[in-house]
Amino acid sequence: MDLLMILKYSIKWRGTLLGFILITIVSMLMLCSPSVCFAREYPVYLRDDVGADIVVGFPARRIISLYAGHTENLAAMGAGDFVVAVGRSDDGAGNSVAVLGARPGIEQIVALSPDLILTRPMLVRASESLYSALRSFGVVVVALDPPSWDEFPEYIDRMAALTGLDSEPGQEALRLIRSSERSELEEAPGALLVTNGRTMSTCTPDSWAAHVLAASGFRNVARSAPPAASGSVIAAFGAERTIAANDDIDVILLQQGAMNTVRAVDFMNDTRFAGLEAVRNGMVFDVPEADVSRPSLLRMGNEVLRSIRERVTAGGVER
Repeated sequence: MDLLMILKYSIKWRGTLLGFILITIVSMLMLCSPSVCFAREYPVYLRDDVGADIVVGFPARRIISLYAGHTENLAAMGAGDFVVAVGRSDDGAGNSVAVLGARPGIEQIVALSPDLILTRPMLVRASESLYSALRSFGVVVVALDPPSWDEFPEYIDRMAALTGLDSEPGQEALRLIRSSERSELEEAPGALLVTNGRTMSTCTPDSWAAHVLAASGFRNVARSAPPAASGSVIAAFGAERTIAANDDIDVILLQQGAMNTVRAVDFMNDTRFAGLEAVRNGMVFDVPEADVSRPSLLRMGNEVLRSIRERVTAGGVER
């Protein structure tokens, strides 16, 4: 996805917060001359999220991105054309790039002549010999975790350092979306995000998904739910607690993705929840996991959630 693709989406969503954010990114990138956008002294030194000390000798121009969030953020920052290959599960790139399997061979990777492999720590730990071999070929390997809400500014700066691009458009987009978080949350419609319908788990209050809910105009009714494990962004909630929170829940959102296969129609047909006002009012919706939980500049002005909120408030729910 390149600058023209971002512009296309900004036009598609004109008049919305997401459209405004994308137009801001495009405008800043177009006004930024090459001498300014690429004004960065090299080499650049940084430490990635597996603790590796990285020396970046020059801006990356052939990037293999093995996490969809990295791919989307590269595109949002104007580096989409630098991506030459993505992982099989990546839905953030166009059809013009190579798609690598779950366990790509070193020959397949080297043949693409990458100067940067952008991946996640979990993938590096699973294939340490592969990444060690790639480094021996002079390929820069950088493993970055999906950033938390608070870590995102630093993440943008590191992505800019790797590509030589100006970080300010991304930082400005981040400031815009953060400024949209409702300050008077008690007046917002109460939403329960279900991350796993079988266990009735939800998101922790400090998770990316919880901030996306707030930025989209919802109040997280599960904000006091404890993490399922230390450091986890998944919180235990359960069916009984869901039923007990009936008066507080205006809408139920079923996250759809690898973590959850229970759909809104399944939830509404579950006799345990038949008495919930949200179920009786038809306020149960499927939402794509990537739109809710993927740390991506392209998904931060969440139109899926905002359209749902409009339907909720149109039904008379506004606290």
